[in-house]
Amino acid sequence: MSILIDHVSRRFETFAAVNDLSLEVAEGELLALLGPSGSGKTTLLRLIAGLDFPDAGRILIGGRDATHLSAGERRIGFVFQHYALFRHMTVRQNIDFGMRVMPAARRPAMAERRARVERLLATVQLDGLGDRFPAQLSGGQRQRVALARALAIEPCVLLLDEPFGALDAAVRRDLRRWLRQLHDELPVTTIFVTHDQEEALEVADRIVVMNAGRIEQSGTPVEVEAAPATAFMYGFLGGASRFDVTVAAGRVSLAGRPLPPEAVELTAGVADGPATGFVRAHEFRLLPAGDPASLLDARVSHVVTHGGTARVELALGAGRTIEAELPRAAWESLALAPGAPVGLRPERVAVFPPG
Repeated sequence: MSILIDHVSRRFETFAAVNDLSLEVAEGELLALLGPSGSGKTTLLRLIAGLDFPDAGRILIGGRDATHLSAGERRIGFVFQHYALFRHMTVRQNIDFGMRVMPAARRPAMAERRARVERLLATVQLDGLGDRFPAQLSGGQRQRVALARALAIEPCVLLLDEPFGALDAAVRRDLRRWLRQLHDELPVTTIFVTHDQEEALEVADRIVVMNAGRIEQSGTPVEVEAAPATAFMYGFLGGASRFDVTVAAGRVSLAGRPLPPEAVELTAGVADGPATGFVRAHEFRLLPAGDPASLLDARVSHVVTHGGTARVELALGAGRTIEAELPRAAWESLALAPGAPVGLRPERVAVFPPG
């Protein structure tokens, strides 16, 4: 079902966790809520679930006003970060629990419940483990049980709150790919909260980035990754480095040296005078020390190579370090050891008003 968040606000004393926020989620969409701690992601998820209620605004689910409905009336499946499985119940009993406690008028017959549990065990790839207890499962298996339990009630909306946050990196990668595949097979409208940018970019149809209770930017993974719209987005998504720059008659200078016009992206509201520039890690070019094309002087602090990529930590002086990312072959051609001087040239600088 579709979801409409219409000018919703939720305050806790003087803190606005969600601030006059509006959002539409299409039926069958897989949407990620991404943002720093305290941005309002989990509060918004709780408001949609009926675990909390807004101070202002409306929440419509499938066109029905659900603003004041209880969680049980909304037919929403919820999966938490820490599984919340019943330790004294088997996997089958955990999956069945939501159906067993349904109101009698909606509760499936025993035969249907048993058949549904078996179908879900197969769906979440836990065939043959129905008689085990949670303590006998791995973390990834427990989270799949939690997801099967949420799906057992045949929810109209599925909400996931940091579903893979408690798992190690390798298991997270496997489960997020599995979640994407599962969603394509069972296209229930799904919203998941995550602080993991890679997870959101890989899994979601659309990403909504939140900041201070509002939506900072919304778009497909390609859109938000390739074209951050605000200074906050550059600082939050993609690990951009921030620089003080100067604008004069539309020309931009960094560290007293003019940038080529083709390397500059001036955003709305930038006037002559001081401004703020952002350069993403992969938009730096490393050059031999003293190369006349370089705009900044740095020293190599540390290097991490992974696959075909090298991430280089660079010291700029005054205790400041930044990161550059380049193809491993390009890094190896420079043949620089830690401590070696290097030239640095930004290939693209996004310029925003100061602040």
